[in-house]
Amino acid sequence: MSAQVNSVAKFKIFIAGFAAFAMFFGSGNLVFPLMLGSQSPSNWLYSSIGLAITGVFVPFLGLVAMTCLKGSQDAFFRWLGKVGGWIIPFLILMLIGPFGVIPRCIAVGYGAWQSFSEQTPLWIFALVCVSIIWLATFSNAKIVDIIGKYFTPFKLGALALVIGGSLYFALISKQTISSDINSVSPATSFKVSFFEGYHTMDLMAALFFGVSLVTYFKSKDNESIPFKPTLGAMAIGMSLLFVVYMALVYLGAAYSGQISHLPATQMLPEIASIALGETSDYLISFTLVVSCLTTAVALTSVSVDFICEKISFLRTKRQLTLMFCIATTFVIALTGFTGIMAFMAPILIWLYPFIIFLAVLNIIVHFYKKIAAAKLKTDAKKAA
Repeated sequence: MSAQVNSVAKFKIFIAGFAAFAMFFGSGNLVFPLMLGSQSPSNWLYSSIGLAITGVFVPFLGLVAMTCLKGSQDAFFRWLGKVGGWIIPFLILMLIGPFGVIPRCIAVGYGAWQSFSEQTPLWIFALVCVSIIWLATFSNAKIVDIIGKYFTPFKLGALALVIGGSLYFALISKQTISSDINSVSPATSFKVSFFEGYHTMDLMAALFFGVSLVTYFKSKDNESIPFKPTLGAMAIGMSLLFVVYMALVYLGAAYSGQISHLPATQMLPEIASIALGETSDYLISFTLVVSCLTTAVALTSVSVDFICEKISFLRTKRQLTLMFCIATTFVIALTGFTGIMAFMAPILIWLYPFIIFLAVLNIIVHFYKKIAAAKLKTDAKKAA
């Protein structure tokens, strides 16, 4: 790996790694771990493992597949034929884009905002959010640089304060994890968390974020991709995601008695308020809103780029496409977190396993061809 790493500046790898974390860690990533920990506090470790598989390992497989295919979505979906290879990616993009995850990010941010400003109407909050998203994605600049250099430092710092402070308080106050007699079994906790990981939709996002990350490492003069540094950056992002998931599931379990009755979007604000005091309301809201907006910006960027690439008459109309995504996001966000999840859940049940299968298939085929080519080359040398 050293030769490839030397050809790619180490700070560039870390910027991309932090950008990967910031892209993935959005609305569902803040909500679902806490919810899972609060639902099964005595089995929080099993919940963490189940969530880590579908919420961290599986999305990493998607990133590996996209790296193997040099960031080509067409190659990833080539098994579906021309029509299927257009429809399925477009459906996924709409779900992780303006019809699903982007408005969900706004809905989660709004839940945090309400912790100190209950009077703010959802439509005003959503309007401010889509305005910020529009400003951040207006130019066609490299989204990895924008997120890695500007959004991520604020996001990581705020998350470290809120999550770290809450963990510290739980430990020094000897916050005990309840062993509810009605708690489900470890196997059930694992199973529920495993399938709840679908709702993060990070595997689907990986198919689009992977394009941005791979493109980030491509040099202008060479189409080849430094494979190991690219995967290294992705591994950094996924490792950060794993650590934060574990911390959030534990927090959900430790504070289950105080938060289990709350809506999912208000759990972290309540935990932080208990641990850090009511004066932390501004910090909590800032953390959640910035986390959600970072993912929303990244998803809006890849949504616009994908639509412009796939629909021929929009290829030179990026601003029009951006306005369509912004307007759709605003309208869907007004349905709230519960309404958005009710719409997406039935689709994810069948679509997510199918995408997992395609990711694994693409990785296996890539390495099989690589091994076969190496063997053929070795045989040719022996014959000579």
